[in-house]
Amino acid sequence: MKKLSILILLLNFNLNLAAKSNCDCASELDFVYEQIQTTASFKDQIKGEKKLMFKENYQKLRAQMKDEQSKLDCFWKLNQLMSMVQDKHATLTENPSSLDEKNLQNSSFIARYRETDEFKNFPRSDRNLDELAKSLDGKSLDEVEGVYTIGSKLKMGVYRVAEDSLVGVILESQDEIWEPGQIFAYLKQSNIDSHFDIMHYGTNQKNLKFSKAQFFDHGMLFPSVLKENLKNNHAWIDKAAEDSYQLSNLSDDIQYVWLNSFSRTTKPKDRDALISQIQTDLTAKNLIIDLRNNGGGADKISLPILKELKKKKVNIYVITNFFTGSNAEMTTVRLKDKFDAIQLGQRTYGAISYGSNYGKSFNSPSGLFNFYPTDMRQREFIEFEEVGVQPDVKLNQESDWVEQTIAYIQNSDK
Repeated sequence: MKKLSILILLLNFNLNLAAKSNCDCASELDFVYEQIQTTASFKDQIKGEKKLMFKENYQKLRAQMKDEQSKLDCFWKLNQLMSMVQDKHATLTENPSSLDEKNLQNSSFIARYRETDEFKNFPRSDRNLDELAKSLDGKSLDEVEGVYTIGSKLKMGVYRVAEDSLVGVILESQDEIWEPGQIFAYLKQSNIDSHFDIMHYGTNQKNLKFSKAQFFDHGMLFPSVLKENLKNNHAWIDKAAEDSYQLSNLSDDIQYVWLNSFSRTTKPKDRDALISQIQTDLTAKNLIIDLRNNGGGADKISLPILKELKKKKVNIYVITNFFTGSNAEMTTVRLKDKFDAIQLGQRTYGAISYGSNYGKSFNSPSGLFNFYPTDMRQREFIEFEEVGVQPDVKLNQESDWVEQTIAYIQNSDK
């Protein structure tokens, strides 16, 4: 059984690992080392003593790469170097292999894929799956260990292998590209409570991804990775996109709008329609702005809405979840600073200070990995990078978050 040196030291567990070990990780590390230094975040943060520490860490990692590295081990090391810079927008991912959308619809291709070394040697756990499933049964929603569903076709068991490290293994699969025993994710406790650095595979293309400081709360690891016994996920808003940007009346003195995105390509018409609604229909003294699931977008969408709201005498309450990101986080801060808005719900994602103006990305020397840099900054939001914007009022998972916000407003009015 082959062992990954860094992951074994880090996670302290035994796995049947992929035999493929053809990654020239030293050149990949050199690539990341050079690329990360071009980012706005590196130039902001890594100066003086920190720059020396960054170089020392690079040299220490490179010294471990005299021999060829497995792809998995290499990917972890590359992200450890990147993690020295606080920038959730800058990412490194594995380029997808042949598992593209077209091939995934081809049963003959999938049958051939299951006979390849890539499939047969995919990283696996050596745990007895029946025994593992029994040991994880009944874990509470507040424990990261437990049984999860991944979409509608996969079931995963997450089990602890060290005090700060866990592994997620497929327990059941109705998806032909996955099979029980294969590893889906590696989790390591970050320096923030209830947050994990997660190295995981894409559900469809099985390419490596890295999620930094991912927030685990009440059985939700990712939007599609949920504890099996989670009946109601009130943090996540489950609505059709068509329901957004519609001002509605909840009571005589409370109105509501869900802003699901600030995309400059899809939202200009919705923005203009909402502004017209605000001008004519916003009459209540309280307005709930729901920014859950809003991954961001552009100021040209969000700022005109805020400008119109500024003309109204209205108390604003903004609901956020962990998947409120980027420009939606900026909007949250602006609402709190300029409108004295009350924020309710969960912390935001923490990808707020940096962004990509050009959207360019770069392949590593081997072509295995792709680096997506940031080239723009907004320094006024740096304190929220990676830690997110914390709510004034945390909402619980026991009931609907809009209803809880209504109750909060009504109690505040008494």
